[in-house]
Amino acid sequence: MSDIWLDEQGKSHDGCTDVYAYPPLIRCIKAEQSWDAQADINHTLCLLAELELEVDKISREQKDPHKRLNDILDAFYTQWLFSGTEQNVPEYKLNSVCYVLAMRSGTNTALSLILTHLLERAGLNASLALNQGEVMIHVSCSEYEGYVVEPHSGFQSWYVIPENDEEKEQEPMELIFNEESVKLYLSQQKWSFIAAEKFGHALSCVELLIDILGDDPYERRDRGYLLNQLNCPKMAKDDLQYFIDECPDDPTIEIIQHQIKELADYNNILH
Repeated sequence: MSDIWLDEQGKSHDGCTDVYAYPPLIRCIKAEQSWDAQADINHTLCLLAELELEVDKISREQKDPHKRLNDILDAFYTQWLFSGTEQNVPEYKLNSVCYVLAMRSGTNTALSLILTHLLERAGLNASLALNQGEVMIHVSCSEYEGYVVEPHSGFQSWYVIPENDEEKEQEPMELIFNEESVKLYLSQQKWSFIAAEKFGHALSCVELLIDILGDDPYERRDRGYLLNQLNCPKMAKDDLQYFIDECPDDPTIEIIQHQIKELADYNNILH
C-alpha cells in the first residue's frame, strides 16, 4: 500500500516515477535509507499518510485559508503534540524527519519540513525560510502579506509589506523551495553526523549532495575529509586536490595542501 502511495507521490509529468519529482519531505525520508539500512521507511510513510488524512479533513471543513492555517497549527502542536526539544538526544536523531514523525519532537529544520509539507497539502503557499540564520516557515497570502511561523512552538506572526515601500531593498528573509530544502536537510545531517564522528553516515549525505549538485568543490572537499577519516587516503587525496584546483583562493587552501602532503607521506610509508 505504501509503495503505491510513494509511486504516486513521485510521478513526473510523463507519468514515470522520478525521485526528483517527489516532494522534498518524501525525498528526505527516502534519503535516510542511504545511511541507515534498518530505517523502516514504510512505517514512516504510514505515519505521514495518517497526518495527511487529518489535514485533508481539516481542509474540507475549513474553506477560509487563514482559519485553515490556524486549525492545522492547532492540530500539529496541540493535538499531535509536535514540539522542539531540550532532550539529551543526539542532534542527528532530532534532525531526522523519520525520528521526528515517530517521536513528535526535533529540530527546527525537521519540524519545518514536516509542517510545510502538511500546509502545502492543505493548499496553502508554504515554504521553509531562513530568518537571521534560523529555519522558519513562511506562508504567503499575497505578494505583500503573509505569516511567519516558529517551528518549535507554532507561534505565528502576521506581516504586511507596504506596496509603496520604495526603501525595501530585499526580502526580509530567504525563502527555500523544493530541492533547496533537501540540500539544507542533507547539509545539516552531514554536519551533525560529523560532530558525532559517524563518518560513514556523513559520507552518505555528501554522496547524495553530489548527486544533486554535481562536482561541487566544497562537497568534494568534505568527501575528501571523510574518506581520510575512513582510511581511504588515495580517494581522499583526489577529492582534496580537486578542491585546490577549483578553489585556489579559498582561505583554507594551506590547510588542505598540508593534508594532501600528509596523505602523500602516508602512501610513501606504505610503499
